[in-house]
This record gives sequence, C-alpha cells and structure tokens, in this order.
Amino acid sequence: MKNRLFVLLLGLLLGCGKAAAAPEREPLPTPGQWYVILDAGHGGFDAGASGPDTGVKESDLNLQVALLVQEALEDAGVRVLMTRTDAGALGDTKREDMARRGQLLSIEGADAAVSIHMNKFTDRKVRGPMVFYQAGAEAGQALAAAVIDSLTDALDLSPRLPNPGNNFVTRVPPCPAVLVECGFLSHPQEELLLQEPEYQRAIAEAIARGVLSFLEEKESAAAAP
Repeated sequence: MKNRLFVLLLGLLLGCGKAAAAPEREPLPTPGQWYVILDAGHGGFDAGASGPDTGVKESDLNLQVALLVQEALEDAGVRVLMTRTDAGALGDTKREDMARRGQLLSIEGADAAVSIHMNKFTDRKVRGPMVFYQAGAEAGQALAAAVIDSLTDALDLSPRLPNPGNNFVTRVPPCPAVLVECGFLSHPQEELLLQEPEYQRAIAEAIARGVLSFLEEKESAAAAP
C-alpha cells in the first residue's frame, strides 16, 4: 500500500512539474501587409553635411535616427529593411554606393520608403524638419504630409507643408517615398539638439507615427467598399 501511494504521489509530482513548465514563447507574427524600407543617408567616405560648430557628421546622425525609427516601427509590427546598419558606405565609390542603395530602395512589395538626412543652409537662422516627396507623386505627397505633420506636432512647431522635389531616394522606389531632413546642422542650437539621444528619439518616433498613420489610412482606403 505504501509503495502504491509513493508511486501515485510521484506521478502527481511529475505531472505537476510538466504542467508548471512554461511553454516556449512563439515569435510575434509579422504583418505581411506592412513593409518599410529605411535608408540612412550617406555613410563611410561620404559623410554628408557636418556641423560647423561641433564637426558632427551627418552620416552618423542619419544612422542613429534611422535605427531608432526602425525600432519604433518594428515595435508596431512593421517589417523593416535597412539600407545600412553601420557607419560604412554601400560601395567603394559614390557611384557604387548609390547603385546598391537604389537596388535596395527598388525592392518590390514595400509599402513605403523613408530616407533619413540632416539639413544645412548658409543662413544659420533657418531651422526645423522638412519632408520631401517626388513631385507629382500623390501617394508620396500623402506620406510626406503624414510625416511632417507628426514631426511638427511632436516638436511643438508651427504646421509645415511637405515639399515636392526630384531626389534619387524619392524617384527610384516604386512605393511611396520621402526624404526626411530632420533639422539643420547649420543652426547653432539645432546642431546640438540633433546630437541629443532624447531629441533623436523624439524625431524618430514622430517619423514612425507619421509612417504608421499613412499605412493605416492606406489600409482603410483599400478596405472601403
């Protein structure tokens, strides 16, 4: 009787042990409908603009902000393709770099493409973000409007219109594309702000919110009868 009771208790304990074991967490599902290409402008031998007071390189700031945008979008379940994830260029020459960048920006199936940059101007009083879209591209204009609205709201700035243009990074992608100038390195205060992690995150999260707003609106329009 004692042996049978021992076996029964052992079985119950083993059973409890199995029941208590935590199941392996499944990876979060990746929404197939949202896919964004993020381009951190410049890199490597091509530093882009530089801060006149601190010497900070645009290419470094572009990457820092782009990685934060990636984080925010992926937290929202968006698939993200980065054109670069380190300080290097995408080729040994400017021609090679742009050719490779163009290949990545031209990948089919993306819902949006966003290229991150920093601005510079001779007048050091000019400041604030700007967002460019390919002139004549209605979907690109809608994406640019969503992003600049989100940025001006987050940074407590007066509303601004998106800017039409003809840039490689907005012309090449088959999907709606924008070029985001996060601020002016030529502005003394903004040059410093753009190097602050908290300000970079505020910009990045605002860009992500703008992209998500555009994608949600696009999805709602597609689902409408």
